[in-house]
Amino acid sequence: MVGLLIVPAAQAQEPVSPTLSLELNAVEQVNTNCRLVFVAENKLGSALESLSLETVLFDAGGKVNRFTLFDFKSLPADKMRVRQFELPDTQCSAVSKILINGVATCKGASFSGSECSEAMKLNSTTDTEIAG
Repeated sequence: MVGLLIVPAAQAQEPVSPTLSLELNAVEQVNTNCRLVFVAENKLGSALESLSLETVLFDAGGKVNRFTLFDFKSLPADKMRVRQFELPDTQCSAVSKILINGVATCKGASFSGSECSEAMKLNSTTDTEIAG
């Protein structure tokens, strides 16, 4: 008699890549200002003390409208945070695209700007495009 030993196969799991996801979640006209609402999720493995991004806004014709910094402040590990930014004297309809041009600040226990930029995943749930 031949005995069979059935051992469950170990599930092959690929290591999960660290990510820093930024979703443009809402674009709202508030009087003369355009409010941009982002949902940020830090899946880098440890908290970020500060994150600020060099951002370029494009107008409806595809021309650069302005350069600005968006300061996302601290982002705890494995938590979702909502951050909003007001663009003074700006019609939201005049903002067709947002380019994350670079990482100005990315401070954490074991992070530098390159880890943040390499791990960044961008998405938009609005009609305004976001790219990096």
